[in-house]
Amino acid sequence: MKLNKKIMAAVMALCLSALSGCGNTASNAGAGADGSVSDVVVFGEGAAPAESGAVKDTVVVAVNSESSSGWNPITGYGQRFDPILQSTLTKAYGGEITNDLTTDYHVSEDGLDWTFVIRDDAYYSNGEKVLASDVEFTYEAVRDGGTSLDLSNIKDAETIDDTTVVFHLSEPDYTFLYMTYKVGIVPEKYYDDNYGENPIGSGPFKMTEWEKGQQCVWEYNEYYYGKEPQIKKIILLFMDDDASFMAAQRGDVDIIYTNQNLATQTIDGYSMVPIESIDNYGIIFPTTYDEGKTSEDGRPIGNNVTGDVVIRRALAVGIDREALIRDVFNGYGIASYSMCDTMPWFNEETALDDSNSGLDVAIDMLEEGGWIDEDGDGIREKNGVKAEFTLLYTSNNANRQSMAMALAEQAKALGISILPEGAANSDISPRMFSTPYMFGRGDYTPNEFYLMNSTATRGAGWSNSSFYSNPSVDEYMSLAMASDNMEDVYKYYKLAQWDGESGASLIGDVPAAWYVRADHCYFVRDGLNIGEQPVQPHCANGQVVLSNICDWKWE
Repeated sequence: MKLNKKIMAAVMALCLSALSGCGNTASNAGAGADGSVSDVVVFGEGAAPAESGAVKDTVVVAVNSESSSGWNPITGYGQRFDPILQSTLTKAYGGEITNDLTTDYHVSEDGLDWTFVIRDDAYYSNGEKVLASDVEFTYEAVRDGGTSLDLSNIKDAETIDDTTVVFHLSEPDYTFLYMTYKVGIVPEKYYDDNYGENPIGSGPFKMTEWEKGQQCVWEYNEYYYGKEPQIKKIILLFMDDDASFMAAQRGDVDIIYTNQNLATQTIDGYSMVPIESIDNYGIIFPTTYDEGKTSEDGRPIGNNVTGDVVIRRALAVGIDREALIRDVFNGYGIASYSMCDTMPWFNEETALDDSNSGLDVAIDMLEEGGWIDEDGDGIREKNGVKAEFTLLYTSNNANRQSMAMALAEQAKALGISILPEGAANSDISPRMFSTPYMFGRGDYTPNEFYLMNSTATRGAGWSNSSFYSNPSVDEYMSLAMASDNMEDVYKYYKLAQWDGESGASLIGDVPAAWYVRADHCYFVRDGLNIGEQPVQPHCANGQVVLSNICDWKWE
């Protein structure tokens, strides 16, 4: 009996919709009109508690997206979460680098040559050995492939022998190490244009079937070098939140990824498991004034309200984050002060407390900065400019919409008028250099901070759309990259956030104001132990919960 065929029969009424803001993924509704997947055989094949003495080895997992371009690391798969089907050189759960495919690495004195030794017991799911030449091939292909992962600093890679590869960088960059957990290794010998539909990898699981828009079946890779999991089969169902919730109510799935509104509900036989994340929600501000400048492709740059750092600081420190967590995320979140809270390079001095935040503190800032409500209409002015601006949000993202509305309401007490406007990302992009917008960001790497705050990345897509530039911040980040140890990397990134005078943080230049780190919420069937979950990155879309699949077990 093939479970996947039964599921397919019950999910014929699919509705496909685009998932915004998260790269190469697509959201799907994988259930019937009533949300049912009633043909799933729930006993003995992964959806209900095992019979006495039986050992369960299957889980059915509902997530809200699949990889639209295939399960191919070279086109972007796994760059935001553990690819599972492929090995990566390292892992970085919680921001700390540990070995995976690599057993050792060392860096030349000038910081330009990175040598990695890979394990000699790693095999692909077809039984063939993983070679250092595959690492060389994969990284150079990703570098040249145009994904959001920037590997342009790799001048070339060189295979020394079957287990040794050297990356030659154009410029020293000790944070290169944080790129090595993002790239799943593919076999050069078997790579072609169809690889994404028929992936071969050396991770703990292999793909045995993929019915696009509906489901994917992964089974244990018997050649995997790591810990053998109790779970030997994963059935991924691609469903929107409502459909997966109804599937759980019927008992047809073992775990679902859901939103914070549905998380407040209860489902018999399931527990709500909120997992801490660095999925930060906040406002990206244009940091320059409107001087009539445009980008090379004609997009206007600058905003005469948010170009004043006083406005940005007031909105950073004068907003009640706990109210946002309560009202927007139903309590499933934590106050956010940066895009790297909890990471080893987070400067804790930039966190807000009663001494440097609150409504009164923000109002004093505005008054001292010359923003006064002179005409009594409730909106402050300065030099004839009203403290009023449009705040864009992705129209099909409920959390961003609710955040924008809640922020607009709170900002009234500051005398700042925020006008929320929903739009598709394709419509936000032409205005992103001149109009503030709601955004989400957060990953296990300091490179995220660099991309958002470096002068060199101004106007580079969704990276430094603020057109933020601070020579001191640039210098600290350069020192971090030129360092020869991770402790100094962390030190200089902390200084880039705040050195006592300035920095890219809420108490500094505020190119972005982060407010909430949203919990990622999962309903998990009673009896399924999903182990100790790491802090999850932004844009996980549910699949990141599988990162520790080798620790899962039925109890």
